[in-house]
Amino acid sequence: MSQKITRRDFLNGVALTLGAAITPSPLFAFDEQTNPGKSAKYYPPALTGLRGSHPGSFDAAHSLRDGTFWNQAGKPTDIGEIYDLVVVGGGISGLSAAHYFRKVAGAKARVLILDNHDDFGGHAKRNEFRVG
Repeated sequence: MSQKITRRDFLNGVALTLGAAITPSPLFAFDEQTNPGKSAKYYPPALTGLRGSHPGSFDAAHSLRDGTFWNQAGKPTDIGEIYDLVVVGGGISGLSAAHYFRKVAGAKARVLILDNHDDFGGHAKRNEFRVG
């Protein structure tokens, strides 16, 4: 440690340190593979399938509008069930309507909630409508 550091050695050391600091590390790419949430391509709704404007999502409603729905759906049959309230839509508004109706009408009130998805939540859950 008794040797003096020359100006050249000092500048070479600084240059080496700066070069190492600005060189991208392959560990950053590894982190993106192990933690996909940090990726710019990460979009959680796409992981379970988007809902909304996929092909076929509006077919039933459009066939009702056009008067052709019952040609393909078949004849409805009465199954004898009676409901006090039928709610169309299992989103936050429909679920709230059903909840508040049962609070007023009592626990024995029969409520049917109809939704075009396989689970409740509506737009608040995961529903994508993309333009273009």
